[in-house]
Amino acid sequence: MSSSPSSRGGREADVRERIFASALHHFSRKGFAATSLREVSEDAQTTKPMIYYYFGSKEGLYASIVRQILEEMADTIRSNLPAEAPVKQQVMAFSQSYLEHFLQQEEIIALVLREVFGLGGVSMAEFSQGLGDRVRQPLDAIILRGMDTGVFRQDHVPTCSTAVTGILNMFTLVHVFGGAEIDRDSPLRQVGYYIDGLCAR
Repeated sequence: MSSSPSSRGGREADVRERIFASALHHFSRKGFAATSLREVSEDAQTTKPMIYYYFGSKEGLYASIVRQILEEMADTIRSNLPAEAPVKQQVMAFSQSYLEHFLQQEEIIALVLREVFGLGGVSMAEFSQGLGDRVRQPLDAIILRGMDTGVFRQDHVPTCSTAVTGILNMFTLVHVFGGAEIDRDSPLRQVGYYIDGLCAR
């Protein structure tokens, strides 16, 4: 008797999840270059062809992990935004949540940053697009609302959002690559200065 479509779908999802979990385990401990698809497939109790079937390549598997990390970051930030607060307060809440999520997930996010900057190519493009499309999107909406309501002067929304996240990223990158401690007050204070300058006069 052949299995039903729903049971086959469940088994396929289970295989994909096992591959993903195994890859995350190995990538986070050994990095991209030192991780082989053979050990990923063995730990996932499947075969290398199944990895190619679901993810296309080793790079595709890594990009999928980067995508999920960014989606989780975006969901966390959205859940911490005070919906009814003034737009300036919402920008600061976004910035604080952005930093807090990095600090709480520092080990894996730092690994992704090191690997992505080293790999370039598809992984770097996936990371950059993810930051813009997923993580930064709520900030775009807040700044646009501030401009529409006259709180902020009219300007190019993505440029303004990138300026805010650029301030935050500067501190996280210096921490990851230079070992500098992150003083939460410093990046938030600089974001505050930028937002004050964006306010309509």
